Parts: sequence; structure tokens; C-alpha cells
Amino acid sequence: MAFLITRDFITRKNEEGYGVGVTGPRTARDETIARLQNGEGEAFRLLDDDGLVYYHGRFLDDAFAEDYRGEPEFQALDCYGTPNAGAAWIQYRNEHGTWETL
Repeated sequence: MAFLITRDFITRKNEEGYGVGVTGPRTARDETIARLQNGEGEAFRLLDDDGLVYYHGRFLDDAFAEDYRGEPEFQALDCYGTPNAGAAWIQYRNEHGTWETL
């Protein structure tokens, strides 16, 4: 499993080096990262406790992240959003295309 940050609303600089392009966890397989960089994965967004969107990204669960002990869907929040920016919530699109908080 792995995640890729695709948009950074904190710095407003949507280019690599400013949050965009960050991948994780560090144990993610290169093949999984490559798939994310090619557009695969499930869209997510990370928000603060006031509901402000901090980041957009994609998540792919291929079951190969030995070091991560939490629930796979929360990986981007636990490994990047909370420690980097204090994000409190993660949302994924549901079957109707609307954002749903986990």
C-alpha cells in the first residue's frame, strides 16, 4: 500500500517539492509508487479539524507495507497529514462521487 500527494492547499504551490509528489510510507514498493504516479489509486483528501482541505492525493492498497500498523485507508493521514500539518480527517469519494469522512 502507498499514497501520493497530488495537491497541496497549504503552500498553494502545486509543484513537486512543496508537498506535491510526496509518497509514503518509506517501505512502499517502487512498483506501487509508479502505479500511483501513472494515475492509479483511490482519490482522498486530508482536512483539518475545521474542515479546511490541506491535501489531495491517491491511495493504492496492494498489501505491501510491513512497517505500517494502522488501518490502510488512514495511512496518508497517519504518515503525512497529521505529522506534517496537523490534519485531523481523511475523506474518500463514495459510490455517489461525494466525499465521505472515515
